[in-house]
Amino acid sequence: MKIVITGTGGFIGGHLQKALEKDGHYIIPYDRKTGKDIRDFNIDVNVDMVIHLAADADVRRSIQYPDEYWENNVEPTTRIQRICYGLNIPLLYASSSCIHNWSLSPYGTSKKVNEETAFEGQTALRFTTVYGDGARESMLIGKLLNGSIPYLTRHTRDFIHVDDVISAIKTIMDTPVEKRKRAYDIGTGKGVIVNELGILAGWEGIEVTDGDPCEAQNNTADNSELKILGWKPTIDIEEYIIKHTIPN
Repeated sequence: MKIVITGTGGFIGGHLQKALEKDGHYIIPYDRKTGKDIRDFNIDVNVDMVIHLAADADVRRSIQYPDEYWENNVEPTTRIQRICYGLNIPLLYASSSCIHNWSLSPYGTSKKVNEETAFEGQTALRFTTVYGDGARESMLIGKLLNGSIPYLTRHTRDFIHVDDVISAIKTIMDTPVEKRKRAYDIGTGKGVIVNELGILAGWEGIEVTDGDPCEAQNNTADNSELKILGWKPTIDIEEYIIKHTIPN
């Protein structure tokens, strides 16, 4: 297939581009890092599918800069949704587990608007907490493994490896458009308390807080709809931490 992917310079987008090219698909990348800004998004009728992953994704940062999250997440996505609908091109687009508590942050609100403006044949990908090779070192798992974690929280998080995210996206791609749900929670379905994961990584005794109020207490996915399609996660976060933790 001829597939447009936005956000190919990002974590998930980069992995997805490589995986789909390996499968033989022709990928048209869109990313402002390579000079193709989604604000200038345009495609032709010969495209088979669009996978829109480009977005600003930092919940806490969105509290400080709410206007940026409207300008970068809402406006371009609405335009892409309209273009794809007008050309009858199926669209998968990045949403977030934040959708379930969308009013807590401008980021969550931007994803809520994305889902409200979507047309038939357009499917939201509600990612939980994604980790793996190429993730930002400033993310929780990176900090746990590189020794830069300043504190831990009591939040419950559904950590899903990027390889499992890619397999989930492929599973949805392989499902006929008319049989796809309007949204899928993409997570393992297993919630882990952040503090307990920190102890597993060797950070017992570090400060524990309740975390920021802009963050959901629990983002565990209900992945039952994905499992109906035959998908299941293959990488467990606790096993991953044990494998990758360097003894102190």
